[in-house]
Amino acid sequence: MEKEDAQLVSESLLGNEGSFEKLVRRYTPQLYRFAYRLSGNVQAAEDATQETFIKVWKNLKKYDAKQPFRSWIFTIARNTVTDYLRKKKSLSFSVLSRDESSFEDTLSDTDPLPEEQLVAIETTGELMSLLATLPEEYRTVLTLHYQEGMTFEEIGKVMGRPPNTVKSWHRRALQKLHPKTA
Repeated sequence: MEKEDAQLVSESLLGNEGSFEKLVRRYTPQLYRFAYRLSGNVQAAEDATQETFIKVWKNLKKYDAKQPFRSWIFTIARNTVTDYLRKKKSLSFSVLSRDESSFEDTLSDTDPLPEEQLVAIETTGELMSLLATLPEEYRTVLTLHYQEGMTFEEIGKVMGRPPNTVKSWHRRALQKLHPKTA
Protein backbone atom coordinates (compact mmCIF):
# COMPACT_ATOMS: atom_id res chain seq x y z
CA MET A 1 0.00 0.00 0.00
CA GLU A 2 1.31 3.44 -0.91
CA LYS A 3 2.07 5.88 1.85
CA GLU A 4 -0.09 8.97 2.21
CA ASP A 5 1.40 12.32 1.24
CA ALA A 6 1.35 13.61 4.83
CA GLN A 7 3.35 10.59 6.00
CA LEU A 8 5.91 11.09 3.22
CA VAL A 9 6.20 14.76 4.17
CA SER A 10 6.77 13.85 7.83
CA GLU A 11 9.43 11.32 6.90
CA SER A 12 11.08 13.84 4.56
CA LEU A 13 11.25 16.37 7.37
CA LEU A 14 13.00 13.74 9.48
CA GLY A 15 15.68 13.40 6.77
CA ASN A 16 14.34 10.46 4.76
CA GLU A 17 15.36 11.45 1.22
CA GLY A 18 13.54 8.45 -0.24
CA SER A 19 10.23 9.81 1.00
CA PHE A 20 10.75 13.11 -0.76
CA GLU A 21 11.76 11.21 -3.89
CA LYS A 22 8.43 9.36 -3.73
CA LEU A 23 6.58 12.69 -3.59
CA VAL A 24 8.56 13.90 -6.59
CA ARG A 25 7.77 10.74 -8.56
CA ARG A 26 4.11 10.91 -7.57
CA TYR A 27 3.59 14.53 -8.58
CA THR A 28 6.03 15.17 -11.45
CA PRO A 29 3.74 13.96 -14.27
CA GLN A 30 0.74 15.85 -12.88
CA LEU A 31 2.62 19.09 -12.26
CA TYR A 32 4.34 18.91 -15.64
CA ARG A 33 1.01 18.46 -17.45
CA PHE A 34 -0.46 21.32 -15.44
CA ALA A 35 2.49 23.64 -16.17
CA TYR A 36 2.43 22.69 -19.85
CA ARG A 37 -1.29 23.36 -20.17
CA LEU A 38 -0.88 26.77 -18.54
CA SER A 39 2.25 27.83 -20.41
CA GLY A 40 1.88 25.98 -23.72
CA ASN A 41 5.65 25.65 -23.77
CA VAL A 42 7.74 22.53 -23.09
CA GLN A 43 10.75 24.44 -21.72
CA ALA A 44 8.56 26.60 -19.47
CA ALA A 45 6.76 23.51 -18.18
CA GLU A 46 10.04 21.70 -17.44
CA ASP A 47 11.52 24.73 -15.68
CA ALA A 48 8.36 25.46 -13.71
CA THR A 49 8.02 21.83 -12.61
CA GLN A 50 11.62 21.75 -11.47
CA GLU A 51 11.30 25.10 -9.70
CA THR A 52 8.10 23.91 -8.00
CA PHE A 53 9.93 20.97 -6.43
CA ILE A 54 12.76 23.22 -5.29
CA LYS A 55 10.22 25.49 -3.59
CA VAL A 56 8.44 22.51 -2.05
CA TRP A 57 11.75 21.12 -0.76
CA LYS A 58 12.73 24.47 0.75
CA ASN A 59 9.30 25.12 2.29
CA LEU A 60 8.29 21.65 3.41
CA LYS A 61 8.37 22.80 7.05
CA LYS A 62 5.63 25.32 6.24
CA TYR A 63 3.22 22.68 4.96
CA ASP A 64 0.13 22.36 7.17
CA ALA A 65 -0.64 18.64 7.44
CA LYS A 66 -4.29 19.50 8.14
CA GLN A 67 -4.63 20.65 4.53
CA PRO A 68 -4.37 18.39 1.45
CA PHE A 69 -0.78 18.21 0.20
CA ARG A 70 -2.06 18.03 -3.37
CA SER A 71 -3.72 21.45 -3.10
CA TRP A 72 -0.60 22.90 -1.49
CA ILE A 73 1.79 21.64 -4.18
CA PHE A 74 -0.52 22.70 -7.03
CA THR A 75 -0.78 26.17 -5.49
CA ILE A 76 3.01 26.40 -5.55
CA ALA A 77 3.05 25.14 -9.14
CA ARG A 78 0.43 27.64 -10.27
CA ASN A 79 2.32 30.52 -8.68
CA THR A 80 5.57 29.31 -10.19
CA VAL A 81 4.12 29.11 -13.71
CA THR A 82 2.51 32.53 -13.30
CA ASP A 83 5.84 34.03 -12.16
CA TYR A 84 7.65 32.32 -15.02
CA LEU A 85 5.23 33.68 -17.59
CA ARG A 86 5.51 37.17 -16.11
CA LYS A 87 9.28 37.14 -16.23
CA LYS A 88 9.50 35.39 -19.63
CA LYS A 89 12.95 34.11 -18.79
CA SER A 90 14.48 30.84 -17.67
CA LEU A 91 14.32 29.76 -14.08
CA SER A 92 17.63 28.40 -12.92
CA PHE A 93 18.54 25.40 -10.87
CA SER A 94 21.75 27.08 -9.72
CA VAL A 95 20.63 27.33 -6.10
CA LEU A 96 21.43 23.65 -5.81
CA SER A 97 24.48 22.90 -7.89
CA ARG A 98 26.06 19.53 -8.61
CA ASP A 99 29.26 20.71 -6.89
CA GLU A 100 27.60 20.31 -3.49
CA SER A 101 25.58 17.54 -1.92
CA SER A 102 22.39 18.57 -3.59
CA PHE A 103 18.74 17.90 -4.03
CA GLU A 104 19.10 16.66 -7.60
CA ASP A 105 21.82 14.19 -6.59
CA THR A 106 19.41 12.48 -4.21
CA LEU A 107 17.00 11.56 -6.97
CA SER A 108 17.44 8.55 -9.18
CA ASP A 109 15.14 8.79 -12.16
CA THR A 110 14.35 5.71 -14.19
CA ASP A 111 10.95 6.85 -15.44
CA PRO A 112 10.45 8.41 -18.86
CA LEU A 113 10.91 12.16 -18.94
CA PRO A 114 7.74 14.21 -18.48
CA GLU A 115 8.06 15.40 -22.08
CA GLU A 116 8.14 11.79 -23.28
CA GLN A 117 5.10 10.99 -21.16
CA LEU A 118 3.26 13.97 -22.57
CA VAL A 119 4.12 13.11 -26.17
CA ALA A 120 2.82 9.61 -25.53
CA ILE A 121 -0.59 10.89 -24.45
CA GLU A 122 -0.87 13.94 -26.70
CA THR A 123 -2.27 12.97 -30.08
CA THR A 124 -3.03 16.46 -31.31
CA GLY A 125 -2.23 20.10 -30.65
CA GLU A 126 -5.88 20.99 -31.03
CA LEU A 127 -6.58 20.99 -27.30
CA MET A 128 -3.60 23.26 -26.65
CA SER A 129 -4.77 25.63 -29.36
CA LEU A 130 -8.24 25.81 -27.82
CA LEU A 131 -6.91 26.27 -24.30
CA ALA A 132 -4.56 29.01 -25.47
CA THR A 133 -7.57 31.10 -26.48
CA LEU A 134 -8.85 31.15 -22.89
CA PRO A 135 -7.85 33.48 -20.06
CA GLU A 136 -5.36 31.99 -17.59
CA GLU A 137 -7.99 31.47 -14.87
CA TYR A 138 -10.19 29.45 -17.21
CA ARG A 139 -7.25 27.33 -18.44
CA THR A 140 -6.25 26.65 -14.86
CA VAL A 141 -9.74 25.55 -13.83
CA LEU A 142 -10.19 23.26 -16.83
CA THR A 143 -6.74 21.71 -16.45
CA LEU A 144 -7.09 21.05 -12.74
CA HIS A 145 -10.65 19.75 -13.04
CA TYR A 146 -10.38 17.54 -16.11
CA GLN A 147 -6.69 16.63 -16.25
CA GLU A 148 -5.98 16.34 -12.53
CA GLY A 149 -9.47 15.38 -11.33
CA MET A 150 -9.70 18.08 -8.69
CA THR A 151 -13.01 19.21 -7.25
CA PHE A 152 -14.10 22.85 -7.48
CA GLU A 153 -13.36 23.20 -3.77
CA GLU A 154 -9.79 21.91 -4.23
CA ILE A 155 -9.29 24.19 -7.23
CA GLY A 156 -10.57 27.09 -5.14
CA LYS A 157 -7.87 26.38 -2.56
CA VAL A 158 -5.19 26.24 -5.24
CA MET A 159 -6.36 29.48 -6.82
CA GLY A 160 -7.29 31.27 -3.61
CA ARG A 161 -10.89 31.76 -4.77
CA PRO A 162 -14.29 30.63 -3.49
CA PRO A 163 -15.64 27.42 -5.05
CA ASN A 164 -18.55 29.33 -6.62
CA THR A 165 -16.13 31.59 -8.48
CA VAL A 166 -14.33 28.49 -9.74
CA LYS A 167 -17.65 27.00 -10.87
CA SER A 168 -18.47 30.22 -12.75
CA TRP A 169 -15.09 30.24 -14.46
CA HIS A 170 -15.60 26.58 -15.39
CA ARG A 171 -19.00 27.30 -16.92
CA ARG A 172 -17.69 30.35 -18.80
CA ALA A 173 -14.68 28.42 -20.10
CA LEU A 174 -16.93 25.68 -21.45
CA GLN A 175 -19.16 28.29 -23.05
CA LYS A 176 -16.17 29.90 -24.75
CA LEU A 177 -15.03 26.51 -26.04
CA HIS A 178 -18.54 25.58 -27.19
CA PRO A 179 -20.21 28.87 -28.09
CA LYS A 180 -23.23 27.17 -29.68
CA THR A 181 -24.24 25.72 -26.30
CA ALA A 182 -23.97 29.04 -24.46
